[in-house]
Amino acid sequence: MEREQREYTSWCSQDLSEELRRQLLEIKENEEEIYDRFCRDLTFGTSGMRGRMGVGTCRMNSVVVRRATLGIADYVGRRYAQPAVVVSYDTRMHSEEFAHVTAETLAERGIDAWIMSGPQPVPLLSFAVRRMGLAGGIMITASHNPREYNGYKVYDHFGNQIDDEKARRIEACIESHGYFEKEENGLQTRGRIRTVPADIIERYRNSISDCAAWWKEDISECRKAMGSLSVIYTPLNGTGLSHVPEILKRLGIKDVEIVECQKSGDGLFATCPSPNPENRKAFAEAEKLAKKRIAEGRKPADLLLATDPDSDRMGAMVRDGSEYVLLSGNQAGELIFDYLCDAVGGPDGKNLEHRVVYKSLVSSPLADRIGQVRGVTVENTLTGFKNIALKMEQLRQAGREEDFLFGFEESHGYLYGTYTRDKDGVMACQLLCLTAGCCMRQNLTLTEKLDRLHGTYGYMETRAGALHFQREKDRKVMADIMEDLFAGSLKTVWGLPVEIDRTYEKERVFQGTVKKSEASGEEGRGRQHRFVIRPSGTELKLKSYVFAEGQNQEDASEAADAILKELSAWLNMKKEEKTEYE
Repeated sequence: MEREQREYTSWCSQDLSEELRRQLLEIKENEEEIYDRFCRDLTFGTSGMRGRMGVGTCRMNSVVVRRATLGIADYVGRRYAQPAVVVSYDTRMHSEEFAHVTAETLAERGIDAWIMSGPQPVPLLSFAVRRMGLAGGIMITASHNPREYNGYKVYDHFGNQIDDEKARRIEACIESHGYFEKEENGLQTRGRIRTVPADIIERYRNSISDCAAWWKEDISECRKAMGSLSVIYTPLNGTGLSHVPEILKRLGIKDVEIVECQKSGDGLFATCPSPNPENRKAFAEAEKLAKKRIAEGRKPADLLLATDPDSDRMGAMVRDGSEYVLLSGNQAGELIFDYLCDAVGGPDGKNLEHRVVYKSLVSSPLADRIGQVRGVTVENTLTGFKNIALKMEQLRQAGREEDFLFGFEESHGYLYGTYTRDKDGVMACQLLCLTAGCCMRQNLTLTEKLDRLHGTYGYMETRAGALHFQREKDRKVMADIMEDLFAGSLKTVWGLPVEIDRTYEKERVFQGTVKKSEASGEEGRGRQHRFVIRPSGTELKLKSYVFAEGQNQEDASEAADAILKELSAWLNMKKEEKTEYE
């Protein structure tokens, strides 16, 4: 009997919840669906598990969560005499249920569990691990993924998302357990389940406020300027509502309007089925509110801010005349980085000596140029904020923790300060508002500031795309396409030969470069365009990133659009080619 049929039969014989049993019956005669749900175990991707919710070994459900927690208990129990772990969760369907299953399983295995009293941001979990001196943390969340997803993020004793080596060790512990092991009653001591103290939450807020990088020493003058800023904020039915309005109030922002229909913790995300602040669709309700204000003759909002369900990402739209423009993750990162150089560096930039910025290799190359001019070291890491957090930890161990200036990813993740070890959407809202307030004092909009940055540091444009897959069988198709890339199947892009950078081939990250000479043929006038293709760590898709240069912004935009279009066409052709002969 094939693995999927064997697992399906086993699950049918167990005492399951009514919902899981109903799903098993629904797929009884559907071989394709049984395969898709039971062909493999849900494995660790980006620092934990993530997948669609439902019955099956490669779905997120209480059975899979309990088995994973048994493995975590083994891993932690072998390393600590009296371990304690913090457990948190977001507003998604089943998140609270999975969190309590996690806490109960830890306690069953003799490990104390500190659980949040309600949905909270993921950076707060990292903060709690560090402040409470715990062995680690577990966050139930699927971050910005569509509503049918949930996930299980794991953090180490540093408050960092676990790295790949720790993930492999934990997976080995998980694999030693079956899906339906009975509770162990022979343990001498059962762990306690307690609620995270309220003062930890307040200390988290205070840490963010204490990290406010004001642009002038006269903070009262800065607060006065911030009082002129008008903000519309949406938590996208997530955890940011508990903190963002309060943090903005502390900055001195008086006009903060919250999108009413996206305030409550609605795991169905009825008004934004894909609660991802990277996408303009997530701002639909905020835009309606902004246009209503204008129609009613009220003061227009300067910023529309959004955080995702676990509030580790922040997206923004900015007013440009009578319209609102969506900032890309790179653009927001560029603006904040440049602002921090001014605010932290001081008049002569002396305070920037030895400072370091960490960003993912698929994030804005303009940041590298800003760093070169400002005297800040900019280092690239593999994608995933865990890699930035690892760099931060190495800096701390070298006695240079205060040299960390900023960390960011193009996927709308930002961090300033060392109070947590994960990107923080609450902090990001504070950072962008400070940037906007400073620009307002200079009679500049954020879009005008961006134009100045490009005029100073070079004209560049970035684009991102994704090729989506649906079935578990498609994982092999994705792997085959990546093999073709590294084998040199993509020979030209935009009529130019592709040069392959194999630095991260082992990590399955394809980097290509094409170079275009200017018509004049003058030395140094050529333009270099880079692109990256990699499998997503959390979803069935191949992600593409383009970084294009130009003689002006329009030129760079045209190049970026053309290259992304050609890459997308090539990837689609390969997908069709490889699925046709299955």
